[in-house]
Amino acid sequence: MDNAVAEKFSSDFGLTQAQINEYETYFNRTLLPAITRHYLSHLVTTIEEIINEKEKQEFLEFIKTANDRENAGFDYVKLEKTINRKILRLFSIILAPVDSGKLKARTYFLKEGYGVLITYWKELPAEQIRFLIAHELGHVANKYLFRKTDLTSGDGLASLFGYIALQNRSHFYKHETKPFIRDFDLQIYDDIANICHRKDM
Repeated sequence: MDNAVAEKFSSDFGLTQAQINEYETYFNRTLLPAITRHYLSHLVTTIEEIINEKEKQEFLEFIKTANDRENAGFDYVKLEKTINRKILRLFSIILAPVDSGKLKARTYFLKEGYGVLITYWKELPAEQIRFLIAHELGHVANKYLFRKTDLTSGDGLASLFGYIALQNRSHFYKHETKPFIRDFDLQIYDDIANICHRKDM
């Protein structure tokens, strides 16, 4: 962290240098490596949420029907509230780095439709991993998002999905991130202090 920024946190917010160092060290040693490994995390999360919404509706309809037939004492409303608050996730996409093997990346569909495991060679450059994961997410989309159309299988369709997803991300990085970039660290501090200072919140 820039010394001028650290001094501002000390003078304006009363933070000690030890507190500043501890937070910065934790972020750099623990959070940053984890963030780096979450390739295409926005896309993964979005696909998970869409699939979960579909699965949730089907699951709740099944439970409601089963409840009416078999168990009048079952608290359907409580379960519905729990699922709608996203406390219970019905479908997950797990990304797992693996040592080199037969395939550079592969999607494993977990039993009972509870999610997928996407493996990729951890030795590959990050750029290649992103392309592979985008392609594998195309297989997930083929199975779960387009399952009632003719867009349900094939490497060509998975690659098409991967292309569209990465073309979108490329456009975002090139054109839409400019408002988030600051030339100086002190500008970031000024923005966060002006917007998030306790007196103004």
